[in-house]
Amino acid sequence: TPEADPRFRALLTEVREHFGGQVWWGQPYTGSMQASPSFLDAVDGIYLLWSAPLAQNPSATIDEMAMEAGRKLDTDILPFAISIQKPVIVAPVYTSAGGSVTGCVSAPAGGCVDWTALSRPNPDIPSVTLDLGGQANAYQAVLTAVNDRPWLSGFVSRGFYPSAMLADKSASIRGKPAAELLTYWFAQMQGIGQ
Repeated sequence: TPEADPRFRALLTEVREHFGGQVWWGQPYTGSMQASPSFLDAVDGIYLLWSAPLAQNPSATIDEMAMEAGRKLDTDILPFAISIQKPVIVAPVYTSAGGSVTGCVSAPAGGCVDWTALSRPNPDIPSVTLDLGGQANAYQAVLTAVNDRPWLSGFVSRGFYPSAMLADKSASIRGKPAAELLTYWFAQMQGIGQ
């Protein structure tokens, strides 16, 4: 809406009067970055909310998924990053549920389950299958794509549940193979890995 730009600019000015840190904008990636807010020039960076489908086939290889993530980053995110001239951190969320890598975890009544419906304290959805390996593969693919693109400024996993390790279908990586994978990648990226 036309009144959103001045409202957000005023809010950002007020935030900066009370907060000395950086202000990043959480921008969802929905397959296009065409409808970005005009006030992005007033933020310090973009926190890219990423849950893009990585494959049409849930049994796609990590390399195939990494290529698809890279294609989307190059086609949609790179022109956006160039146009706004701000750092971009990729913040993916993939559940450990069957179908997550395709962008659609099947809902019992048809359609797709939103990733937040699989998070605690929501009850388990028995018809949704557990796929811990699929979640790890999705993160491996996205990390590979991000690592190959030095114009991206970072990576943050979303949906982390700090209270407990969960071997469930949620997006939390705590206690799951995806957490081990991110630990390995972090060490390698920091130059402290073996």
